[in-house]
Amino acid sequence: MIKKAGSLFTTAYLLLIFGVYPFYMKQGYVDIGKAKYHFFIFSSLAAAGIFTLISILLTVQGIYQCLKKRKMYLIDWNNLSIVDLFVIMYATEIFISYAFSDFRGEALWGTEGWYMGLVLKLILCALYFFISRLWDGNRFVWHMSIVISGVVFVLGILDRFSIYLIPLEIRQPEFISTLGNINWFNGYLSVLAPIGICMFLFQNKNIYLKLFYGIYTIISFMAGVSQGGDSIFLFFAALFFILLWISLEKEAWLRNYFFLIFLWGFSAQTVRFMRVFMPDRYNYDTNNLCAYATGSNVTLAAGIFGLLIYGMLLWKKENFFLSEYIKKTIRKTMVVLLLGGVMLWLFIAGFNTSIGISGLEEKSFFLLDKNWGNGRGAAFSIAFDSFKQMTLLHKFIGVGADCFSVYVYSLPDLAVKLREAFGNSRLTNAHNELLTCLVNEGILGVCLLLGIVIFFVKKCMKNGKENYIFLGLAACVICYLCHNMVSFEQVLNLPFLFLLMGMGSAVSQRRGD
Repeated sequence: MIKKAGSLFTTAYLLLIFGVYPFYMKQGYVDIGKAKYHFFIFSSLAAAGIFTLISILLTVQGIYQCLKKRKMYLIDWNNLSIVDLFVIMYATEIFISYAFSDFRGEALWGTEGWYMGLVLKLILCALYFFISRLWDGNRFVWHMSIVISGVVFVLGILDRFSIYLIPLEIRQPEFISTLGNINWFNGYLSVLAPIGICMFLFQNKNIYLKLFYGIYTIISFMAGVSQGGDSIFLFFAALFFILLWISLEKEAWLRNYFFLIFLWGFSAQTVRFMRVFMPDRYNYDTNNLCAYATGSNVTLAAGIFGLLIYGMLLWKKENFFLSEYIKKTIRKTMVVLLLGGVMLWLFIAGFNTSIGISGLEEKSFFLLDKNWGNGRGAAFSIAFDSFKQMTLLHKFIGVGADCFSVYVYSLPDLAVKLREAFGNSRLTNAHNELLTCLVNEGILGVCLLLGIVIFFVKKCMKNGKENYIFLGLAACVICYLCHNMVSFEQVLNLPFLFLLMGMGSAVSQRRGD
């Protein structure tokens, strides 16, 4: 009875966060970050209290049953996976970083407007455990999360074309859907969209579900290529890379993968069609990769290419087979091309920055100065410089959760550089997840965060052949981390990341893994 109540309450909490939280606003976009944070933290603190009570009751009940020789614990907190251990160590490290921080007032709740402090992160770690132990894996939550995120994406597409279904007093192109600015929108999309996209790719039995996930995939791609932020292409790159890696396992998956490329090209061309027929409604700058992708024939060619390969594989499906040797060769080639591409870019950019290459001097993508990546070059440089000035202890454990801003502005030489680069705008993070973590939580924090990601993805890949939801979760985590190489954790992506990992661990626990 207690176990069932715990599962029902966990489901109710997940429905609240996945179903209501994305739409919650207070006075429109006025202090939307603060409003979102208060909704999440107050809901989660209340839920954590109830989760704690349920866990205590289940533990007492389990001890009682054990004493009666039944030896059947209804909740097993001793069965810790490697991911569980890394989450525990990460939470411990954050607390230690707070204890030794020179900015404990800031580290407790986090910087104003961001709130990525000790309280939020400890709550997220606790929620991971509560959900992984109490939730029964109700499929309705998965489907509801996809439907709600799809609605959020539709609102984003409509907003970009000045069609506002939700009337608000403040309307600016930088704000989109019900999530805040473009970075927040992309962060939400990068961590949630892969679930529905992967369900389209891997699900082949139910034609109606296939159609549903296909529509969701088109909406997700349209939302991505229409919003205007270049960082979304890191998400696309990570998504298509990991999905190709996975799709090599089955012929049907590989066919669907090329159809997915077609849908991506089709989605971009659909946005292009909307821009042509509603030229006065598109309300964002067109000097970016999104505008190029939706205004050129590149995505059209990609879509045609994907459809042709899909058709060829469908026609040859009876004779189509990839041996283990071919799979390993393709994957090794993918890794070589990825690393080679990164090294080539670093070489060209470094050479162009130091000496100059004719025709590339003004190309910011190949010029590693403070203006690189819309000011991210300055943020990266300041993050590295601030890390160099830390004491040995703080290099290891960081200056405190969400203390990046208060720390770098406390250094006189960096404060001057910050004002020169960003004026009166406050830099609250390095616009790179790992660099920000390096300053806030130190080398140990970075290693533990990567440990959580690596071992969770490894577990998902292991379980993915039997339950496709694990493959979607692996894609979510990878896409989140890759997108945040030029972005940041915030209240609309990091909470969902931990909740999804908890849900994945819950499903894994029910399997006995």
